[in-house]
Amino acid sequence: MSASDARSLAQSYFDLLTNKQDLSRIDELFSPDIAFHDPAIVGSGRADGLEEVRGFFTIFFRAFPDVHFSVDDILAEDDRAAVRFTWTGTHKATFLGHTVSERHVSVPGIDIFHVADGKITEVRVAFDRLELVEQLGGLRHPL
Repeated sequence: MSASDARSLAQSYFDLLTNKQDLSRIDELFSPDIAFHDPAIVGSGRADGLEEVRGFFTIFFRAFPDVHFSVDDILAEDDRAAVRFTWTGTHKATFLGHTVSERHVSVPGIDIFHVADGKITEVRVAFDRLELVEQLGGLRHPL
């Protein structure tokens, strides 16, 4: 696949899945053997296959029903794309073991996408999980 294809699939991930919370797009965007690495996935930090990815996003969208991802940069080369983003949302359901806080969070991060045959085959998400937990009220810095 070309860099243009990788860029397009990465942008579609944000436009069609995360910002519209349209779980039906999972089958369209991801390969059946998708490996989705995200520090927000409890346990292994990884979801394997379409159903595990769907399960993760179901929990995430329930926890942050107003979530919005702003794409700040997209860089693409060959079959890969890297995206710098900031997501914002209001915490409305238990997430990462934290009960509802009603807090608004803002989380910068980076996604790296690998694509093949018109589908996303791997996603590696990087963000500061400790910063998110702090914003949810789980940690306090001493004054």
